[in-house]
Amino acid sequence: MNVLDIILLLCFIPAIIAGIRKGFIAQVISIISIIIGIWLSFRFSELVGGWLDQWIDASADILHVVAFAVILILVIIGFSLLGRLLEATIKIILLGWLNKLLGCVFAVAKYALVIGLLIMAFDWLNNEFGLVKAAVLDQSVLYSTLLDVADKVFPYLKGLVNGAAAPEA
Repeated sequence: MNVLDIILLLCFIPAIIAGIRKGFIAQVISIISIIIGIWLSFRFSELVGGWLDQWIDASADILHVVAFAVILILVIIGFSLLGRLLEATIKIILLGWLNKLLGCVFAVAKYALVIGLLIMAFDWLNNEFGLVKAAVLDQSVLYSTLLDVADKVFPYLKGLVNGAAAPEA
Protein backbone atom coordinates (compact mmCIF):
# COMPACT_ATOMS: atom_id res chain seq x y z
CA MET A 1 0.00 0.00 0.00
CA ASN A 2 1.41 3.36 -1.00
CA VAL A 3 0.41 7.03 -0.88
CA LEU A 4 -1.79 6.62 -3.94
CA ASP A 5 -3.81 3.91 -2.15
CA ILE A 6 -4.28 6.18 0.86
CA ILE A 7 -5.49 9.01 -1.38
CA LEU A 8 -7.91 6.65 -3.13
CA LEU A 9 -9.19 5.34 0.22
CA LEU A 10 -9.80 8.91 1.39
CA CYS A 11 -12.02 9.40 -1.67
CA PHE A 12 -14.39 6.76 -0.25
CA ILE A 13 -15.01 8.60 3.03
CA PRO A 14 -17.78 10.79 1.53
CA ALA A 15 -19.39 7.62 0.12
CA ILE A 16 -19.49 5.99 3.53
CA ILE A 17 -20.92 9.11 5.15
CA ALA A 18 -23.54 9.58 2.40
CA GLY A 19 -24.49 5.91 2.52
CA ILE A 20 -25.01 5.94 6.26
CA ARG A 21 -26.82 9.28 6.18
CA LYS A 22 -29.12 8.58 3.22
CA GLY A 23 -29.53 4.84 3.38
CA PHE A 24 -29.99 2.27 0.63
CA ILE A 25 -33.52 3.19 -0.36
CA ALA A 26 -32.73 6.88 -0.87
CA GLN A 27 -29.60 6.00 -2.87
CA VAL A 28 -31.42 3.59 -5.18
CA ILE A 29 -34.52 5.77 -5.52
CA SER A 30 -32.38 8.75 -6.56
CA ILE A 31 -30.76 6.81 -9.39
CA ILE A 32 -34.04 5.23 -10.51
CA SER A 33 -35.83 8.59 -10.44
CA ILE A 34 -33.22 10.22 -12.65
CA ILE A 35 -33.22 7.36 -15.17
CA ILE A 36 -37.03 7.12 -15.38
CA GLY A 37 -37.37 10.92 -15.27
CA ILE A 38 -35.05 11.38 -18.23
CA TRP A 39 -36.78 8.59 -20.16
CA LEU A 40 -40.26 10.05 -19.50
CA SER A 41 -39.03 13.56 -20.29
CA PHE A 42 -37.72 12.48 -23.68
CA ARG A 43 -40.89 10.53 -24.36
CA PHE A 44 -43.49 13.12 -23.33
CA SER A 45 -41.84 16.56 -23.48
CA GLU A 46 -43.31 17.31 -26.90
CA LEU A 47 -46.82 16.46 -25.69
CA VAL A 48 -46.44 18.46 -22.48
CA GLY A 49 -44.84 21.31 -24.45
CA GLY A 50 -47.95 21.48 -26.64
CA TRP A 51 -50.10 21.57 -23.52
CA LEU A 52 -47.94 24.34 -21.98
CA ASP A 53 -48.36 26.39 -25.16
CA GLN A 54 -51.81 27.41 -23.87
CA TRP A 55 -50.25 29.37 -21.00
CA ILE A 56 -46.71 30.21 -22.08
CA ASP A 57 -46.01 32.39 -25.10
CA ALA A 58 -42.68 31.01 -26.29
CA SER A 59 -41.13 29.16 -29.20
CA ALA A 60 -41.66 25.42 -29.57
CA ASP A 61 -38.01 24.76 -28.68
CA ILE A 62 -38.26 26.67 -25.41
CA LEU A 63 -41.54 24.93 -24.54
CA HIS A 64 -39.89 21.59 -25.27
CA VAL A 65 -37.04 22.38 -22.85
CA VAL A 66 -39.43 23.68 -20.18
CA ALA A 67 -41.61 20.58 -20.54
CA PHE A 68 -38.54 18.34 -20.27
CA ALA A 69 -37.47 20.08 -17.05
CA VAL A 70 -40.99 20.02 -15.57
CA ILE A 71 -41.42 16.30 -16.24
CA LEU A 72 -37.98 15.48 -14.84
CA ILE A 73 -38.54 17.52 -11.68
CA LEU A 74 -42.01 16.06 -11.08
CA VAL A 75 -40.75 12.49 -11.51
CA ILE A 76 -37.84 13.10 -9.13
CA ILE A 77 -40.19 14.63 -6.54
CA GLY A 78 -42.64 11.75 -6.93
CA PHE A 79 -39.97 9.10 -6.48
CA SER A 80 -38.51 11.03 -3.55
CA LEU A 81 -41.88 10.94 -1.80
CA LEU A 82 -42.17 7.22 -2.55
CA GLY A 83 -38.70 6.69 -1.11
CA ARG A 84 -39.61 8.53 2.09
CA LEU A 85 -42.71 6.37 2.44
CA LEU A 86 -40.61 3.22 2.01
CA GLU A 87 -38.04 4.46 4.53
CA ALA A 88 -40.78 5.20 7.07
CA THR A 89 -42.12 1.69 6.57
CA ILE A 90 -38.67 0.19 7.08
CA LYS A 91 -38.17 2.20 10.28
CA ILE A 92 -41.51 0.95 11.58
CA ILE A 93 -40.45 -2.68 11.11
CA LEU A 94 -37.08 -1.90 12.74
CA LEU A 95 -34.86 -2.48 9.71
CA GLY A 96 -33.37 1.03 9.65
CA TRP A 97 -29.92 -0.35 10.48
CA LEU A 98 -30.08 -2.62 7.41
CA ASN A 99 -31.09 0.34 5.24
CA LYS A 100 -28.06 2.31 6.50
CA LEU A 101 -25.67 -0.63 6.06
CA LEU A 102 -26.84 -1.40 2.53
CA GLY A 103 -26.79 2.32 1.76
CA CYS A 104 -23.14 2.42 2.76
CA VAL A 105 -22.32 -0.59 0.56
CA PHE A 106 -24.26 0.86 -2.39
CA ALA A 107 -22.62 4.29 -2.04
CA VAL A 108 -19.14 2.74 -1.91
CA ALA A 109 -19.95 0.72 -5.06
CA LYS A 110 -21.17 3.90 -6.81
CA TYR A 111 -18.02 5.76 -5.83
CA ALA A 112 -15.88 2.81 -6.95
CA LEU A 113 -17.42 3.04 -10.42
CA VAL A 114 -16.94 6.81 -10.64
CA ILE A 115 -13.38 6.66 -9.32
CA GLY A 116 -12.71 3.74 -11.68
CA LEU A 117 -13.87 5.89 -14.61
CA LEU A 118 -11.62 8.73 -13.46
CA ILE A 119 -8.72 6.29 -13.15
CA MET A 120 -9.47 4.99 -16.64
CA ALA A 121 -9.26 8.55 -18.01
CA PHE A 122 -6.13 9.25 -15.95
CA ASP A 123 -4.53 6.01 -17.16
CA TRP A 124 -5.05 7.09 -20.76
CA LEU A 125 -3.60 10.54 -20.03
CA ASN A 126 -0.70 8.98 -18.16
CA ASN A 127 0.07 6.69 -21.11
CA GLU A 128 0.01 9.68 -23.45
CA PHE A 129 1.91 12.21 -21.33
CA GLY A 130 3.80 10.23 -18.65
CA LEU A 131 2.37 12.10 -15.66
CA VAL A 132 3.19 9.46 -13.02
CA LYS A 133 5.90 6.81 -13.07
CA ALA A 134 4.67 3.30 -13.85
CA ALA A 135 6.41 1.96 -10.72
CA VAL A 136 4.18 4.09 -8.47
CA LEU A 137 1.03 2.85 -10.20
CA ASP A 138 2.22 -0.77 -10.17
CA GLN A 139 2.76 -0.66 -6.40
CA SER A 140 -0.78 0.59 -5.80
CA VAL A 141 -3.35 -2.05 -4.88
CA LEU A 142 -6.45 0.09 -5.38
CA TYR A 143 -5.39 1.74 -8.64
CA SER A 144 -5.21 -1.50 -10.60
CA THR A 145 -8.28 -2.94 -8.86
CA LEU A 146 -10.46 0.09 -9.63
CA LEU A 147 -9.11 0.22 -13.18
CA ASP A 148 -10.06 -3.46 -13.65
CA VAL A 149 -13.55 -2.78 -12.27
CA ALA A 150 -14.04 0.13 -14.67
CA ASP A 151 -12.75 -1.97 -17.59
CA LYS A 152 -15.21 -4.76 -16.79
CA VAL A 153 -18.24 -2.54 -16.16
CA PHE A 154 -17.56 -0.13 -19.02
CA PRO A 155 -15.72 -2.20 -21.66
CA TYR A 156 -16.96 -0.01 -24.50
CA LEU A 157 -15.18 3.02 -23.02
CA LYS A 158 -11.83 1.29 -23.32
CA GLY A 159 -12.53 0.72 -27.01
CA LEU A 160 -13.49 4.37 -27.45
CA VAL A 161 -10.36 5.56 -25.68
CA ASN A 162 -8.14 3.17 -27.63
CA GLY A 163 -9.88 4.17 -30.85
CA ALA A 164 -9.30 7.85 -30.08
CA ALA A 165 -5.67 7.21 -29.26
CA ALA A 166 -5.00 5.15 -32.39
CA PRO A 167 -3.48 7.02 -35.31
CA GLU A 168 -5.68 7.37 -38.36
CA ALA A 169 -4.61 5.57 -41.52
